[in-house]
Amino acid sequence: MKLRPKQPSSNLLDVDITGMIDVVFLLIIFFMTTAQFARMTRADIDLPQEAGEELDSQMSAGIIVNIAEDGSIIVEQQVIDLNRLVRKVAAEVALAGDDASNVELTVRADRNLSAGVLNDIARGLAEAGLRGVRLATEPPRGGGS
Repeated sequence: MKLRPKQPSSNLLDVDITGMIDVVFLLIIFFMTTAQFARMTRADIDLPQEAGEELDSQMSAGIIVNIAEDGSIIVEQQVIDLNRLVRKVAAEVALAGDDASNVELTVRADRNLSAGVLNDIARGLAEAGLRGVRLATEPPRGGGS
């Protein structure tokens, strides 16, 4: 009588997870890169504290205009003047088929910015064809009522 060692069951499947690991690493790289891009579009600005309206994360931010306390206008990490901003927005409106409602623009203005400077910028954006913009705020600290 020959005794054979019991052979492993062939019912177990060999699962190759190499593809899944590749996809996970690609997703990690993607999210790290997009987080850097999001950080680059924001200048260090002290935003006004207001509860404001919470927007869906699905909404596009569009053009982000940062306005520092000294009145300098920062778009895409470049300091530009008001005339260049107006030309840029007018070009975006033209690309949208002269329909300004298709152009999204968010203004991030420092809380200590002069209202006159903000009015001048709003007037320039109106000349470019925009009738409404979003003004970024941050929620009040403390969360109290």
